[in-house]
Amino acid sequence: MPKWLNKANIYIAGWCIYNTQGVLFSKGTLFTQLLLIFLLLVSLYYCFVANSRYKLPVYFLGLNLLLSMFFVYGVYLMIGGYNSMDYMTHVDSFSYLKTIMISILPIYVFYVFSKEGLLTKKSLCIWLFIFLSLTTINYFKSQQEMLMLALLNHSRSESFTNNYGYGFLALIPACVFLYKKPLLQYLVIGYIMVFMLMAMKRGALVIGVVCLIWFLWRNIKEVHSRMRFLFIAFAVFLCFVGYQFAQKQMEESLYFQKRVEDTLEGNSSGRDVLYEELANYYWNEATPLQFLFGSGANATLKVSRNYAHNDWLEIAVNQGLLGLLIYLLYWLLFTKVVFSRTYEPHIKLALQLFFIIYFMKTFFSMSYADMSIGATCVLGYCLTQEKKNEQIVYSN
Repeated sequence: MPKWLNKANIYIAGWCIYNTQGVLFSKGTLFTQLLLIFLLLVSLYYCFVANSRYKLPVYFLGLNLLLSMFFVYGVYLMIGGYNSMDYMTHVDSFSYLKTIMISILPIYVFYVFSKEGLLTKKSLCIWLFIFLSLTTINYFKSQQEMLMLALLNHSRSESFTNNYGYGFLALIPACVFLYKKPLLQYLVIGYIMVFMLMAMKRGALVIGVVCLIWFLWRNIKEVHSRMRFLFIAFAVFLCFVGYQFAQKQMEESLYFQKRVEDTLEGNSSGRDVLYEELANYYWNEATPLQFLFGSGANATLKVSRNYAHNDWLEIAVNQGLLGLLIYLLYWLLFTKVVFSRTYEPHIKLALQLFFIIYFMKTFFSMSYADMSIGATCVLGYCLTQEKKNEQIVYSN
């Protein structure tokens, strides 16, 4: 068997195939359903392997608690709670648990594969370019679908907000592993930023800029003094090109101008109304039991007919104070790992970028339920790279 044909690559390829349904083949076929069942069963198996075989970094203590909580609430939704089909016709009672498992479980799988030497820096770099290609294809496919929908609705609009802006954002931590080829690394990051600008997802773009600033700062700080000037010059050049591209978008796209103006004016696309409605329910209408333990998985759909687009509010309504404390603990333990001294600089930077992306997303998007394979493979690998005899672990 070829060396590249190992369990890790087959597993990632399976998710790539599943995530490109609708592009390479039809959605919702028997094949994709069977593929998803297989991938989830594999993921569950390696979740148990990770917890039974290894002394895991303390991050997994928070992740285990979070996953256990979501699992209990998700199972209750399926067997005894209300069916959210009553509130959003495209959401069934199993989708809650399925979304959580797709997002979180791969972290355990990639941790085990990295421990077994099946997931390496080299393979992460190769997969980065595959993820970039697939995300680009999905981006243009999404643009085409929105254009066709606009034509059917007799709209003249040719510019849209594309959710794949977050798909590109999730690939930034993987760019760290191109550190031995800085020119290529900066070009890939520039490519990602260009597509994020075109996607016009304001949240993704804000997070992307923060990541870019942190990435440049850490890179320039770590590089040898003789090369520092070249790094700074190239970084300034890329920023200049990015600025010129943004200016061009402003001049040529009325929709882009509108998105910028909405941001400056504080227009949150209705999130302020949504947040107020959910916060009012939690503080003023929830019973003491609901305040402590929440109103159940997907309860936000019952309250507002929409997800909260804010993890803290989503968990408050769904899992109550208990859920908020577990989620806070998760982020505190993640912070402890990210800023520990047990990782090499480039590993630490990748972890920090992952942390920035998904922590910032908790405030205006969906974070814990929307971690992509391109990001979780980096997280799983990095968590195995602690220096020996200095590990922050917990006994499970």
